[in-house]
Amino acid sequence: MNIALGVVLAVAAAFVWALASVLSKMSMRDIKPITLNVIRLLLSAAFYIPLVLYLGVPNLATDRWAVLIVSGVIGFTLADWFFLEGMQLMGVSRAAILVTFHPILTMFTAHYVLGRPLTTGLLGGAVAISIAVILTATESYPSGEVNWKGIAYVFLAQLMWTFAVIVTDWLVAGESVFSITGLRIGFGALGALAFVPSIRKDIKKLNKKGWGLIGAITILGTILGQYFFTMALKMAGSSVATPVTESSPIIASILAVVFLKERLTRRLVYAMILTTLGILMIGLFT
Repeated sequence: MNIALGVVLAVAAAFVWALASVLSKMSMRDIKPITLNVIRLLLSAAFYIPLVLYLGVPNLATDRWAVLIVSGVIGFTLADWFFLEGMQLMGVSRAAILVTFHPILTMFTAHYVLGRPLTTGLLGGAVAISIAVILTATESYPSGEVNWKGIAYVFLAQLMWTFAVIVTDWLVAGESVFSITGLRIGFGALGALAFVPSIRKDIKKLNKKGWGLIGAITILGTILGQYFFTMALKMAGSSVATPVTESSPIIASILAVVFLKERLTRRLVYAMILTTLGILMIGLFT
């Protein structure tokens, strides 16, 4: 394996995902989160479905097809929408830090459901990231209020993502990761069609700049990000690639402070440091 190239690709995936988050926040100044998610999924499906047909549709049993459909709808139609709602309410920097709890939740669930090992590094990283999440979740606005609604959206998204990732881990055994991912996005887009009637007014408001922004978000987040991450897995393995890509929330927080002028507070700085330490512990001692 070419580990050095794998690390570069993992960093590239983390960066484009972070940039997609910042662009999403910019896009939601004009349209609702659900509108952005529906359009993004439909555009992504237009790319992935032909790719799946080219690579070959996996030969899955009926029960696995059913799980694949549910995983796509929960992971992409609902979870991504909820995260965008949380980001809209809390800002990119805060929502991104809260999301770092998702891989910890996934790893612990994978241990009990799929028998994946728990290590000292994972436990230590979990503690550091949990403290970072608590610092972020309990941070109040200048008015003194805590955005519980935004926190609820982000945590619900994480629970749904955890389910989707565990299911995908089970499904991809012996199958093409690209094909499984493409089908999940396709079914997510199919589920998103149910929301089209409620977003027609929003769609009409989009101009060329708005469509271009959503196109960039789709290419960066759903296409390039997934490609870079998958190649990083092949080049460096999951033990190296996954912790490196988990730096994406840190990058997103920095980009949000610089370009979106989001508040840089002591709590956010401490949370970013703790998250970085947690990611390093998981990456180095797992």
